[in-house]
Amino acid sequence: MNRIRLISVLGLLLCGMAAVSAQTYEQMLRGNFWNTSGNVTGIRQDTVSRSYAELSGSYEGGGFRDTWQAPRGWSTGAYTASIQNLEKMSLKGSFAFTQTEGYDMCGSMFIKPGYYPVDILEFTPGRKTLQTYAFDGGISYDVADGWRIGAMMDFESANMAKRKDLRHSNWRLDMTVSPGFMYHRGDFAIGANYILRKTSESVEAKQVGIAESSYNAFLDKGLMYGIYSIWTGSGLHIEEDGVKGFPVKDLSHGAALQAQYKGLFAEVEYLHTSGTIGEKEFVWFLFPGNSVDVRLGYKHQGHFARLDFGWKAGALDETVLEKVTVGGVTTVIGHGQNRIQTHSGWSLKPEYEYVSEKVEVLASANVENHMETASQMYPYVSAQSLMKYGADVRVMTYMGPFDLAVKAGYAGGKVSEEDWITSEDSGVQTSPYRLQEWYDRQMEYETARRMSLGLSLRWNFWKGLYAEAECSWLHGFDLQYISSPDRYGATLKLGYNF
Repeated sequence: MNRIRLISVLGLLLCGMAAVSAQTYEQMLRGNFWNTSGNVTGIRQDTVSRSYAELSGSYEGGGFRDTWQAPRGWSTGAYTASIQNLEKMSLKGSFAFTQTEGYDMCGSMFIKPGYYPVDILEFTPGRKTLQTYAFDGGISYDVADGWRIGAMMDFESANMAKRKDLRHSNWRLDMTVSPGFMYHRGDFAIGANYILRKTSESVEAKQVGIAESSYNAFLDKGLMYGIYSIWTGSGLHIEEDGVKGFPVKDLSHGAALQAQYKGLFAEVEYLHTSGTIGEKEFVWFLFPGNSVDVRLGYKHQGHFARLDFGWKAGALDETVLEKVTVGGVTTVIGHGQNRIQTHSGWSLKPEYEYVSEKVEVLASANVENHMETASQMYPYVSAQSLMKYGADVRVMTYMGPFDLAVKAGYAGGKVSEEDWITSEDSGVQTSPYRLQEWYDRQMEYETARRMSLGLSLRWNFWKGLYAEAECSWLHGFDLQYISSPDRYGATLKLGYNF
């Protein structure tokens, strides 16, 4: 890790050697399809070196939000990134820090709700503080005529704290390591890279204040079916002997292949994931999964066309554990697993971009389909089909030292659900518990028709220095469960392109 840090710092220090240019770091990044691929050796397919540093502050508020989002919140951040091309090697590095303060927040206790197949919810609104640190470093080196090798490391650490009962503290880590190689000759290039990714998050809850009754929490095992009880209840696994907090982790292995001929680029990536919830002998859930991503791109002069396709599938298995005490010693015996959830989905995103000296146009669309089946309690089964769609366009024009951008978008979706019983003679009299009110709000947010508008103005006032102001507005239509149809935000930035 120290070596990667050194590479990142070296790359950023070398930024000073670059001359000030009208092309920004983001434009350079999007101009080379290899820059956004998983194979860092491809950064040498472009000879342009660019860097930037930026400070930002933003505010967001409004009632049109997901169940876990803040009604209002502030965020500040510092960011820097660089790609430097030298005689026989290229360096890539970045660093980012953000702090977010959200008020009157409740719902999901995770830092990234929805990333894992289970969720924990609490119901007392309070203030949450989230800090995120991220850095990456990569190197690409010419080892022989036509051959390149390289490696990339991406690291992110986050911590979150809620300051009102039911209080909780979170720690999350996300790390990806990816070595790769490339062979290139003339207009043709082919590459491959290995991918190792590990994520983990731990949620620790506690109650400090004195209340007449303890606080409740909910363990969502899929489609908002699960266990609702006092937060110290054994079924929630938040406060359990022998385990610190609610630990979740997963490990992914995979590979990607890339090919380029002139302006045409293609990449295929596969990942297999295995995850656990719990630790030591107390592993309550297992969640295997697989994913495939296909990325296509074509560029000609100032025109860029991109097409991204993604597919993923996974499951959630609940283990059957028994505590046995013999001679004063307690051991845990496992009796297999029950599959209580399966999920799969695909997404498709076409995109067109035009870049010239006076204007930029970026238009995109997206379609997503998600299928999920939950069977927390035999013989009850629920299946959901969720479809989402959207389109947006962004136009930026250059007017001397000013860059003016306008963005508009529209999105919506639909959800359907089917319930059935696999056996009429099971003898089970109680159906599984569902947090129906929260489920209705969540599904309405996912599928409600909405319109978005955005406006930004950047002033490039001196030798790469710029100041930028942004504002955004989101409006939902025909809402039944969400309290307000509007969401709005504003951001101020001060940065330097070099």
